[in-house]
Parts: sequence; C-alpha cells; structure tokens
Amino acid sequence: MNIMILHPLPSRVNQRADQLAKYLALRGHNIHLVLWDVPYPITWKNVKYNFANSLKYNFEKKGNVNVHKVRRLPFFFPLINKPLFRSQLKKMYKKYDINVVVSESYINEAEPPEGPALFYDFVDDHEAYAKFYGSFLYRIAFKILNVHKSVTNQIKRSKAVVSVSDMLKDYAKKYNKNSFKLTNGVESWPLNHNFNPDEYNFGKHSLVYVSGFDHWSNLPNLLHAVNSARKKIPDIQLILVGDGFQIPEGKKIVEELGLEKNVKFFGKIKDRKKLFKIIQGCNVCLNLSEKNPRQDSASSVKIFEYSALCKPIISTRLSEIEKLNFSNVIFYDEGDNKHLINAILKSFKKKIDKNKVKRFVQKYTWEEIAKQFEEIIYKFK
Repeated sequence: MNIMILHPLPSRVNQRADQLAKYLALRGHNIHLVLWDVPYPITWKNVKYNFANSLKYNFEKKGNVNVHKVRRLPFFFPLINKPLFRSQLKKMYKKYDINVVVSESYINEAEPPEGPALFYDFVDDHEAYAKFYGSFLYRIAFKILNVHKSVTNQIKRSKAVVSVSDMLKDYAKKYNKNSFKLTNGVESWPLNHNFNPDEYNFGKHSLVYVSGFDHWSNLPNLLHAVNSARKKIPDIQLILVGDGFQIPEGKKIVEELGLEKNVKFFGKIKDRKKLFKIIQGCNVCLNLSEKNPRQDSASSVKIFEYSALCKPIISTRLSEIEKLNFSNVIFYDEGDNKHLINAILKSFKKKIDKNKVKRFVQKYTWEEIAKQFEEIIYKFK
C-alpha cells in the first residue's frame, strides 16, 4: 500500500509517527511521512521565502521512509495555511497514488483533504494538555485552531480509529464504532543488546529520570525525597536526563540542599543509543508524572523503554500504566513524599525476573504495534 502518515507537530520528532513509518515501511509499504516546514528562526527573509514557495514542498529520503516537509506560515493563519496544506497534500495523493492516510493531526490547518481511506491515530488528549499546562495565549491558539472540532471531524471521517489508551478509545467510540487500542511501544534492539557495563555505571543506588521536566514532572518533590533518602543511603545518585521549565528550579534546590554530589543533570540526549546506555548504567528508573486526566489518557513510552532494560520502575499511579500490570513497577501515591522515599528504598532491593519482563515487553515492540496497525488498515480500508 501507499500510505501517508501526517505528523502531529512541525519539525519535531514524534516517536510514534516515526516508528510507525519505519516499521510499516519494513513490512513492504511505500510510506510518505508529512511534516510541517516552518520558517524558523522567524525572520522576515525566512517568512518571505516560505510564502513565495508555499505551494512547494521539500522531499528527502530517510532510510526506507519518504519524508515530505510542507511549508507553513508562522503563528496561526488557518485561512491561509489550511488551503495551502490541502493543495499540497492533494498533489501528493495524485503523484504517489496514496490509498491510505494515517493522521495524527489535531489542528484545523492540518486536516487531510478527502480522498484516500483515512485512519485516525489518537495519540494524546490535546485539549486536556491545553487545560492543565497551556498558558492563556496557548489556550486561545487552541480555540483559533479549533482542536476539538478538528479531532472529532477526523474521528468521524475515519474508517477506523486507533487510540493509545482506553480513555481516548472510549471517547473515539462515541463518534466511530471502529475504535481500537494500540499503546505506544519500544524499539526491540535494547531487549537483547549487550551493553558495556563500564561505559556508564552510576552505582547500585542510582536512579534515572528521563523527562521533558515540564510542570507535570514532580522534580522538586523528587529532589526533597532524594535528600531524605540520602540519610540512609549516602551514596544515592539521581541522574536527570532532559530539559524543561523545572530544570533551573531543580538546580537551585540541589544547591540549597547540598545535593551536588548526588544529582547529575545530563540535559536532553538525542542519541537513542547513548540514552539507553545511560539508563542501563542506573539501577532504578523513575516515571513521576503528576496524575490528571491528560496524563491518565497518555501511553508512557518511558515505561516500555525502562522495561526493555529490565529495570525496576517507580511510577505514579497512572491509569494506563496500572492496566499494563508490569511486574517491575512499584507505584507510589503522588503528593506523599514519605511514600516516595519508601518506594526509593524498596526499589533498590527489588528482584526482577528479567526473562518474564522481556517476554512481556515483546508484545509492545514497535514492530508488533506496526503489524497490528497494518491488520486494522487491511480490515477496514
């Protein structure tokens, strides 16, 4: 099949869209991954160039996937961007004989035009994100881009809807009876990779937290919990991988508590192999996202990545993670720092049946998810 996958955001790696593209291509399909080409940095010269070439798109081959970057004007211009986007997609439909579109788009500027069989990949509760984490201007932008209507329209138009969680599947089912759940997943190579134990080794009392460290990450609470745990485990190490709003605040807390020898900030790591090496070099993994409807409707990639390395995980009681029933996860009650401290101390003693965890994770590899997605497409297209 000739399948087009619409990326949900401009010029940003979205693991699910990229992994579906990669593994559907490996299953013999011609994949066309469509991203926005935004004129960043926004200068008059770049904006003028994008506008002058707005009916053209850039093309490049990345591995076995055809990547198309459709030009878009900056900020929010639905009256201009929507027809520009659709006209370019219609050209691609014809040129590449597209017969299936998998859309993760959620704004009215990026709704796919009529034509090929549409399948909506429902990856996030975007409205809940705006409600819980969006600034005033962000929420206004969501109204302008009519996110609710755009998502609902695509769900109604679709041959079938694939959602990453039960909450999103139940929402989609109100508008489309052909609704299914396929969680996020993990690359298969870490399951059997022999990591060099000397390259990264942070000790037997090491914790690693990979996050965007935005408002939901609970970083301040974690640092205070580590400070308390340090009284019983002086050599405790916390490895923080990622960037975000809470990092400056976190560094200030580290300095105030005198945790400089116990906490290391690695920043964002784009190299996937290096990231897995760092995780492998730690003893326990953390997933401390705050609990709310947005986080409950998400499918945490970190849980699958951590589990692929057979690590004990301390996690907030998020609905989708509880439903996975992974034997290596220790839950704690958010807001109860004593409970978090006890979970940290307990995690260092937890025994993991690695073969059991690996067998369980095999069901959630991106290869397996792409295969199941393909079966849904064949059944309903």
